[in-house]
Amino acid sequence: MEKFVLSSVFMASLLAVSSTPVEGSRYKVVGSPEPIVAAPGDDVILSCQVEPKLNVEGLTVEWSDPDLKPDPRDRLKRVDFVHLYRHYKEDPNMQLEAYRGRTMLFKDGLKHGNISLKIFSVSEEDGGRYRCLIPKLGGQTQSSIISLVIDSAKTRTTKTPLGLIIPRSSKESGKLQDRGKPQDRDHQKWLVPVVVVSVFLVLGFGLYKFCVSKKKSEVPPI
Repeated sequence: MEKFVLSSVFMASLLAVSSTPVEGSRYKVVGSPEPIVAAPGDDVILSCQVEPKLNVEGLTVEWSDPDLKPDPRDRLKRVDFVHLYRHYKEDPNMQLEAYRGRTMLFKDGLKHGNISLKIFSVSEEDGGRYRCLIPKLGGQTQSSIISLVIDSAKTRTTKTPLGLIIPRSSKESGKLQDRGKPQDRDHQKWLVPVVVVSVFLVLGFGLYKFCVSKKKSEVPPI
């Protein structure tokens, strides 16, 4: 009887343990549901997040092209990544040549589950689907697909980096020209009083000549 009770308790404990979700099973990777539209030359952010928030600094984060096929000449059938983060750092050794020096993760955001990828200066060749994946997340949804559309008719929206001088429009340049240079304004400031003084001098000299000639005409002849 005791053996039966012990066996029952053991089986119940085993079932309880086996039915308990493994760590991380409640987490999932969620990407932008809408296509991201950008103009050639834009810097874009492919939004991707672990929900609920989870510190993923110690996990591997893979960004890849799901439509890219392995090189048939490669015996290991490896596919390089758009961006690879592992061992607490970014790994450029397995990155596609076209993306080297053009991608980054937000390292401060990794502790909050933010695995969004920023791509600098996109071109039409960058358009397509991207997969963000955490292989060891342990959840049902470990990856998400984000679409990037490059629209050449769209106006470029990339902000000018700090420290660069933004060219002024011709209208603004015209206004600046109308205002004149500081030296010109100084000359104009001194020109007015000089003209006024000159006018008074001319009038004074003319009045003096008039008075002298009038006195001479009034003196009686001897």
